[in-house]
Amino acid sequence: MKDNADIVIVGGGIWGLSTAYHVARTGKAGRIVVLERNDELADETTRQAAGQIGQLRSHPVMARAVGYTLDLLTRFKDETGHDPGIRTTGSLHLALNERRMAAFEAQIDAARAHNIDIEVADDALIHRVAPSIDTSQLTGAIFVHGDGYVDARQTALAFAAAARDLGVDVRTGQHVNGLTFDADGRTAGVTTDEGSIDANHVVITAGPWTPLLAEAAGFTPPSHGIRLQQARTAPDPAMPDDHPVVRIPDHSCYLRPEHGGYLFGYFDPEPTALDPRGLSADFRTSDIAPPIDIVEESRRLLGPIMPPVASLPIDEYRQGMVTCTPDGWYVLGPVPNRGGLWVATACAAMGIAGSGAVGNWLAQWMTTGDPGDDLSMMVPDRFGTINDADALREACRQTCASYYSLDGGATYSVGART
Repeated sequence: MKDNADIVIVGGGIWGLSTAYHVARTGKAGRIVVLERNDELADETTRQAAGQIGQLRSHPVMARAVGYTLDLLTRFKDETGHDPGIRTTGSLHLALNERRMAAFEAQIDAARAHNIDIEVADDALIHRVAPSIDTSQLTGAIFVHGDGYVDARQTALAFAAAARDLGVDVRTGQHVNGLTFDADGRTAGVTTDEGSIDANHVVITAGPWTPLLAEAAGFTPPSHGIRLQQARTAPDPAMPDDHPVVRIPDHSCYLRPEHGGYLFGYFDPEPTALDPRGLSADFRTSDIAPPIDIVEESRRLLGPIMPPVASLPIDEYRQGMVTCTPDGWYVLGPVPNRGGLWVATACAAMGIAGSGAVGNWLAQWMTTGDPGDDLSMMVPDRFGTINDADALREACRQTCASYYSLDGGATYSVGART
């Protein structure tokens, strides 16, 4: 079967579906096709995401990106008729030592400069919004009003429905097995098990699976998959309806409400790297073994601060993959020397928070040549040619392990600048 489109998006997760929606919304593209290998959309890394949307960011580009996503999702149901399920209950950031609290306080002025409503949280505020927290364990805390969370898959499906309303052809059960190129080396389309699709632009938004296609174009993304570990407790009848997201960076833990219980996660100090290129062709995140030992370690750390997390039974173990880079930035933009080919990967545990902006950046970039922000820190070839796979894997592991570090990550050499 032979087909054609202006834009083909490979990967039906939240980034691919946000991109489809945003491109269609510009009215400047022709036919847009989304291809997802699974029978359901957003059924891999998006489904496993915690879905937290926090405004505190160290770089103004990411602060604007999260602000854009929050604003977009808050208005989305009214504007499109499709509910992304956002809850803006705020977030508590808990400090367990003076150094962390000083870092929190240093963020307040910068946050307010971005119009973020933030305050130091006293015991009364903490007990009102999250009564299960034992404040005797804390050095201090801050509260960020307007932060939120979503069921990431529900949000992705809202993007898909809105994209379909705008004429996007969203297909599931479509395994993309290759790229095609014209005589000049420009990307000309994709091949699938059912035939080929010619396209002016191909966008790979396949998370940890992105290298499987990008390397066919002679490009290795500077990213690597890392195991994600989360769990959800049984319901807590004492949990208030407006319970916020809670982050405990000194323990590399976070949690939020889900189905009446606590969905919590932990950044393992010794992360497990996962590479779909070395696994079976039909590998899925559901094949990853439940991270029972890691979950128990995080419960041990959280227990003194939030006793219900340690005492309630576990209703669900949730395992998946997060994709990281050596510098913690997304991999986003055109692939060098392959006109018409784009990649968007390496969510770096900020995939849902930036999902609206990623779609908007790519839409503007493809249709006008300008993403609307200086994204030089995200360009796919910023490390040059990747020539040391082991160094790349280790650098990405360390980025994940130091997600909440006060000292910042190390600088790694993973390639040769060309």
